[in-house]
Amino acid sequence: MKGFIRVWKECDLKEIEKHLIVVGELSSECFCCHKVGIDSKSKYCPYCKRKFKYMGFRRKINQTYLIKLKEEFPEFTFIDFEDFKRTLGKKEAKKILNI
Repeated sequence: MKGFIRVWKECDLKEIEKHLIVVGELSSECFCCHKVGIDSKSKYCPYCKRKFKYMGFRRKINQTYLIKLKEEFPEFTFIDFEDFKRTLGKKEAKKILNI
C-alpha cells in the first residue's frame, strides 16, 4: 500500500528557490522570478524559463489531489511550502544578524 507522509530531509534551499512553483487558489507563482498568473500545469516558467522541479501549495491539499498531481507530474518533488518559508526565513534572519 502506498501513501503520502511528511518526511524531514535536509535540502539545498537555493536549489528549491530556483525551481519552485507555488500553487495558489486561482493561479501559481514562480518562486525564482516571483511572477504570478502562471498555469499550475506548467513545467517551465513562461517568464524566466526556469524548469520547475518542486511544487508547493499556498493552501491545504488533500491526499486525493496529491495523488492526481503525482500521476501528472512524476518528476516533481512536492514540498510543504509553510516549512520552506519558515526555514528560509530563519536562514535569512541569521544572515542579517550575522549569527
